[in-house]
Amino acid sequence: MLYISTANTLAHILETGCDRNLNTILARYQEHLSDEPIAELFVIQPGDLQSDLARCRGRPFKLWEFIDFADGWYEAVFIISDDGFGHVVLIPDQPSTDPTLRAICKAHGS
Repeated sequence: MLYISTANTLAHILETGCDRNLNTILARYQEHLSDEPIAELFVIQPGDLQSDLARCRGRPFKLWEFIDFADGWYEAVFIISDDGFGHVVLIPDQPSTDPTLRAICKAHGS
């Protein structure tokens, strides 16, 4: 799982390259991680399980604000605090992705 909590980490990932569609999504979060970060991003990788995500986030995968689907990726957004701080979980719609996470996203995504 990729964990992105700083602008420097995000810039490094964007520079070194990853899935083109993922790059497009990640680029939208650059301003959210500069100055005062208001988001942490979690990118699911092959082999990552729902339990791994819960352990990394410190929270279960429920009570999301929304789940969007675009270009082969689910984007689940969770607001954690009243000041707008949140988690963004990016989940590839691939056979190697945890089937439980994919099923939740397919059922609730738009």
